[in-house]
Amino acid sequence: MRGSLLAVCLLTVLAWPATLSAQLDVGPQASWADDADFGIGGRAMLGIPVDIPLAAIGSFDYFFPDGDVDYWEINANAVYKFRVPGGVVAPYAGAGLNVAHTSVGDLSETDVGLNLLGGATFDAGQLTPFAELRVELGGGEQFVLTGGLLFTVGPGL
Repeated sequence: MRGSLLAVCLLTVLAWPATLSAQLDVGPQASWADDADFGIGGRAMLGIPVDIPLAAIGSFDYFFPDGDVDYWEINANAVYKFRVPGGVVAPYAGAGLNVAHTSVGDLSETDVGLNLLGGATFDAGQLTPFAELRVELGGGEQFVLTGGLLFTVGPGL
C-alpha cells in the first residue's frame, strides 16, 4: 500500500507540465525550544505550483542544550498559505515530519515524530522575515519558536 502511494505521488510530480515553476526561498533561522534551548539552522521554502496556495518547508536546526548533549532536528512540512488580499502578513498552517537526534557520549538516539505548525511571512521587499510556532508530537517532543529571513533564489521545479 505504501509503495503504491509513493508511486502515484512520483508519477504525479513527473507528469506536471514543464511550464510550471515554483518559487524557492532559502535562508538562516534561529530557534528556541522548551527542552533543547537555543538553536541555529537553515530553511528552504518551496511554493508548490498548483492553484491551491501550498508550500513545502524543509529545515535543519542544531541546538545547544545544557550539559554534554548534542542535539539536532530535521523537519519536512507541508503548509497551507492563507490568502490575505493586499496584506503584508501572510499566515500559514500545516503539518509534517520531525527527525530528532540526541547523543550523549557514546549513546545516541534518533526519533521520528509529527509536527503541527503555524506561522507567518512578512513582505519586506527582497528579504522575507518569518516567525513560526511548531509543536512536535513524538520526535523532539517540544514546543519550538523559530524566526529568520528568507530570500528568493529562483524558480524551483
